[in-house]
Amino acid sequence: MSLPVVIQTRMSSERLPGKVMLKYKGFTMIDLMLQRLKKSHKISKIIIATTINKKDLPIVNFCKKKKINFFRGSEENVLERYYETANYFKLKNIVRLTSDCPLVDTKILDYMINFFEKNQLDFYSNSDPLPCKFPDGIFIEIFNYKTLKKTYLEAKLPSEREHVSFYMWKSGKFKTKRYDIKEDYSKYRFTLDYKEDFKLICSLIDFFGKSITSVNMCNIIDFIKKNPQEIIYQKNIYRTIGYKRAFQRDKKFTNG
Repeated sequence: MSLPVVIQTRMSSERLPGKVMLKYKGFTMIDLMLQRLKKSHKISKIIIATTINKKDLPIVNFCKKKKINFFRGSEENVLERYYETANYFKLKNIVRLTSDCPLVDTKILDYMINFFEKNQLDFYSNSDPLPCKFPDGIFIEIFNYKTLKKTYLEAKLPSEREHVSFYMWKSGKFKTKRYDIKEDYSKYRFTLDYKEDFKLICSLIDFFGKSITSVNMCNIIDFIKKNPQEIIYQKNIYRTIGYKRAFQRDKKFTNG
């Protein structure tokens, strides 16, 4: 069985505005991600979940031009956006990806979809709860509609509405599992949050050429190991920076 992928994306990123539409050698970052996802054997459809903000019209226009399914919802309440997207497209199961992971590995994705189906899980992830062994940029989450609906109805904290899966894995109300690997690759990063991240992806495109649409996680890590100067900038970047801001909003919410 194949599952639908819902990719959350917007133009108004605080650290790198418009990052999904950044272009290099014919690749916009969102198009690079979509071309890589085409290599999957387990995806039934791809849906872009963007926002009603006018700034996200370029994403909408891109989807219309490429004939990609899309839905527009709340900018800050990403949980609501996913719930409404699932209702609109009548989704029973959802693979959640974010557009700041254009180099997501489809072999890992296909393995996880198979595992999720065989084990009848409510929630399956290779990232949460942290710490995980995967690089930042290879994060994949899979959950069913029942789990999404219950989370939508019960999750109250700002962090739980902004970060779709927080309630799923920390509430103890669902059958969850995290996919772990033997090697710890957590020190590597090829996500897209900063200008320097974009430069790294450009270097990868320079090196791999057109095969950038099919290289896997280990290929990318091998490149980074041989070119450590490419990631010197990552020394002071912490993968949980977005979580910390959300938790600060939680404090304000609970102190009311």
